Amino acid sequence: MNTAMIRHLVAKDWSFQRRPIAVAMAAGVLALILLFSNSSGMFYVGSVLLITVVISIGIYLAFLTVVSERTEGMLPFIMSLPIGVREYTAAKLAANLILFTVPWLAAIGGAIAVVLTREAVPDGLLPFALVLLLHMATGYVLTLATALTTGPPGWTIAVGGGANLALQFFMYWTSHRPDVAATISGPTVVWVSSIRRLILAEVLAIVVILWITWIWQSRRTDFT
Repeated sequence: MNTAMIRHLVAKDWSFQRRPIAVAMAAGVLALILLFSNSSGMFYVGSVLLITVVISIGIYLAFLTVVSERTEGMLPFIMSLPIGVREYTAAKLAANLILFTVPWLAAIGGAIAVVLTREAVPDGLLPFALVLLLHMATGYVLTLATALTTGPPGWTIAVGGGANLALQFFMYWTSHRPDVAATISGPTVVWVSSIRRLILAEVLAIVVILWITWIWQSRRTDFT
């Protein structure tokens, strides 16, 4: 593999997306400030804003780094470079995962700080919050995989929209699991069996999606 070109392509995506990511990080900081507010209304606004920021980053990255290169005619230029589909895929996966992981980890750190330091927020909420953030990461990886493996942008729109719409159902379903409901408002962090199984399933889903994407792309002979 042409590792030098992979590094150049990753650096290119980082250069183009660093300002939007910085804006998203600033919005995330604002969300965390609101989460530390004593007002229940501001806490709700901060929660919604943090979820919106994480979801928006995922959709933005998948479209701007992959889909737009097809719709704006960038593929002929990429095809002229000394790279193949494997190098292109490796570069896109590396750039996107790093760009998403940085603000995503910041959101996790902020959520942990809010839950563990605010007396008004029950510590039992922490496992639920982490499961939700992992669900959003899974949805992002699925959207990115769709963008890489399909041509028409409609598929990416459908998958990304579906994953985000499913978040509401997932929040309701998870919070109403008997063992989760019994501990989510408690004063201590409890990793109940439902939470552990969900975390394992989400991590495995991310790994499997990335593996299938790599295998699928490795068998292709062109970018179209």
